[in-house]
Amino acid sequence: MLSRRGYEYLEQKLMVEKNKKKLEEAAQSGSTEGVFDPSSPIRRHVKWKMARTKKTGQMTFEAAKEIAKKIVSHLQLRIVIIFVYSVND
Repeated sequence: MLSRRGYEYLEQKLMVEKNKKKLEEAAQSGSTEGVFDPSSPIRRHVKWKMARTKKTGQMTFEAAKEIAKKIVSHLQLRIVIIFVYSVND
């Protein structure tokens, strides 16, 4: 859930986690390729969802849960469309 520090702090926290995961994956693979590249920014829907998720993993409100489901289904549809277009080219 979003703290009093706001979205800026949440984004910084997510970037630290993302970079940590990137370093762990590089350590496991033994390759430093891509480790020093800057990470892409955190997507807006990810920040929105994290701001409405409790530490237990539950959404703060039922309405937020429904909106999150719609966001995920929309993203999945976009991935399928991109895949179909890339295969047909």
